[in-house]
Amino acid sequence: MNVSFFTWLHEGAGNQPVVDFFSVMAAELTPYLVIACMAIYWFTTDHKGKRVLLEGAAVVALGLLVNQLIAVFYFHPRPYMMGLCTPLIPHGPETSFPSDHATLLFGAAFALLFRSGWQGKGALLLGIAVLGAWGRVYTGLHFPFDMLGSFGVALFAVFILSSIRRALIPLYDKIIRIVNRIEALITRKESLSS
Repeated sequence: MNVSFFTWLHEGAGNQPVVDFFSVMAAELTPYLVIACMAIYWFTTDHKGKRVLLEGAAVVALGLLVNQLIAVFYFHPRPYMMGLCTPLIPHGPETSFPSDHATLLFGAAFALLFRSGWQGKGALLLGIAVLGAWGRVYTGLHFPFDMLGSFGVALFAVFILSSIRRALIPLYDKIIRIVNRIEALITRKESLSS
């Protein structure tokens, strides 16, 4: 079923220049787009909002750690390693399941989507995540089930971190104070040099 679904989604890859271009952009650039969105959110929110964003970063970090643990115990070849396609993006022979890119994308999206007042921003990131997941499959780097695995890992990471949220608030607050001091130093240096 995984192979059949992959074949259906990957059909036409390499023969449709416009779709190929957009799929490569989606596969490669969506993580940077999500990081840019998170940075914009950081500079346009208050202290409590920054806690939400730090929890989002923690969700992504935990999700990627879980992926590494899965890779220790389970290896699944990528589609091109099984001779199913020629990938549109050159890539080494690494495990396919789950996708680190998709875990980052879904983790950031879910971390905001499930927080009061952040659903709109989370929905935007979820749209970017779905686009990125499609790109990773269409370009031949991943199977659809790799995306489902990343979806599950991201939900797991959100559940774990939301269950210990209160315990992490002092750490988040300390990080926010440090970043605020750095921002203040940069702002002061810029005002002195102008």
